[in-house]
Amino acid sequence: MKKVRFYYLFAVFLILLVGLSSCSSLKESLYRLGFRSYKNVYMDDLKKNTKSYTLYRDFSTVAKVKVTHFNKELFKEYIKGILRGNPNTVKYKPFLEEFKKNDVYYVAFYTPDFTLNNLELPRSFWNVYLSGCGKIIRPSSIKFIDKDDWRSGWLYSVGGDRWFREYIVEFSKSSCTNSIFVISSFLGTIALRFK
Repeated sequence: MKKVRFYYLFAVFLILLVGLSSCSSLKESLYRLGFRSYKNVYMDDLKKNTKSYTLYRDFSTVAKVKVTHFNKELFKEYIKGILRGNPNTVKYKPFLEEFKKNDVYYVAFYTPDFTLNNLELPRSFWNVYLSGCGKIIRPSSIKFIDKDDWRSGWLYSVGGDRWFREYIVEFSKSSCTNSIFVISSFLGTIALRFK
């Protein structure tokens, strides 16, 4: 009886092993044949360009942030993969042109006190800037993204909480390749390094 049970478990193990190895080889074969998902490409690049941080003070959350440094290629992948659109259409041209003159960051920001989540206001509670190459660069614009805006799909792709508010923060183009995106107040400082 023990011998039969051993052979049965061994057979199940072999079947699982063969099944798992054939799944990965099937996926690789399809990839080599050109069956690629833009969403997978987008998600891989998004992960490389996104940083997140939670700021604590006295054992409580002061702020949470997720920031993505967008470039023209990542934005095109976003349009193709998430919006299922064509980046060459007239609708997207002005947004793609922005990347020639600006460094663009998508920001998802959360504070427990909703009145403090006001990055877009001129007299915001938070100070936003880029630090790098010995300079501090102030944003040329900070725009709040409404949930109905077509660009808000980015938040779902980075796994954002529904209490996050989304912003697009633009800085004049810089030659610095090692920038630190900073959000600070007297409650603390969040510094995210982008290369």
